[in-house]
Amino acid sequence: MSHSKLRRLILCAIFAALLCICSVIVIPLAGPVPFAMQIFGVMLCAVTLDWPTAQLSVLVYLLLGLFLPLFSGGNTGLTTLPGPTGGYVWSYLLMVPVIRALCAVPTPKQWAAYALAFGGCVLATALCYLCGTVQFCMVTGRGFVEALGVCVVPFVGFDLIKALAAAVLGVTLRKVLKKLNGAEQR
Repeated sequence: MSHSKLRRLILCAIFAALLCICSVIVIPLAGPVPFAMQIFGVMLCAVTLDWPTAQLSVLVYLLLGLFLPLFSGGNTGLTTLPGPTGGYVWSYLLMVPVIRALCAVPTPKQWAAYALAFGGCVLATALCYLCGTVQFCMVTGRGFVEALGVCVVPFVGFDLIKALAAAVLGVTLRKVLKKLNGAEQR
């Protein structure tokens, strides 16, 4: 196995583990959707890593979560994915390419890299909200506007902070990893 493949597998495992850790950080709110950190983990993973490695990290997390209690509230994917909040979870696979598309835009200025990463995180979060809210409506029979009020509005401020933190930390980590990779190849 080449050094670069091994490095990618190690990064994939580290970020899948990070997603597992983020998923158990939950603050229960008065409503059907808890405040959790796994969306931050998905954003950080997508900003930091290249597309295939980030996508594989999220996929590994979701596959582990099918049978292990890695989703909010200690639930497994077998109960979560078909349930009211499952659309938010499976949408993580859609979030990665959105974030990576904006992060892949070449920028001459560091502030632009942060801005593109933040923009990608915000767009991906909107996609997550859409997928999750549609499934929530389908499973619960609630109307879309009512579901937005319950499942999205309480989280927008928190998720904007997570997006900003993931953009700043992710761009910084990506830069460090690039330097480390360059130093190893010399």
